[in-house]
Amino acid sequence: MREYWKGISILFDLVRDIQDNLNMEKSVFNLMRHLSFMMRADRMSLFMYRQRNGVAELATRLFNVNKDSVFDECLVAPDSEIVYPLDMGIVGHVATSKKMVNIPDVTQSAHFSNFVDELTEYETKNVLAIPIMNGKDMVAVMMAINKLDGPSFTAKDEEVTRDTMHPSAQTISDYVDLVTFPAL
Repeated sequence: MREYWKGISILFDLVRDIQDNLNMEKSVFNLMRHLSFMMRADRMSLFMYRQRNGVAELATRLFNVNKDSVFDECLVAPDSEIVYPLDMGIVGHVATSKKMVNIPDVTQSAHFSNFVDELTEYETKNVLAIPIMNGKDMVAVMMAINKLDGPSFTAKDEEVTRDTMHPSAQTISDYVDLVTFPAL
């Protein structure tokens, strides 16, 4: 029961942060930090959906976020983005299917691509990824990587993610619009 109230308290803090904070990037970052803590994920990343020259793709915007992360270290500059076409990787699969996936062992997934692991010298073992939608439109994919206190993410982690993301989806959608189409 204590864990439940801690989660409610964190969610309340997130909603207040989103309402009070004009810097949406920081609000989304704080949401991811709290989710990482609540799910005991080693790290989380946000991949923004966009169209470039008529081709849909996903690009990193917040990368390697965990409960102790510093915002400036996780914010990905445009010249350092990792870009996925929609037909590649778990993030591409989530973006096209528009469904949450919980993959207990990535080596058993036909959608897993290890090119980011090779690039970062990190080993992904398990993944929980959720699409962020604005109505029926894809906005982003948020991914939690490597459960710290168990062999993989659980049904409870899926529930926490869904319950947290539902009230936060519009803020993330607004954030992606702001990043994709900055004011002139």
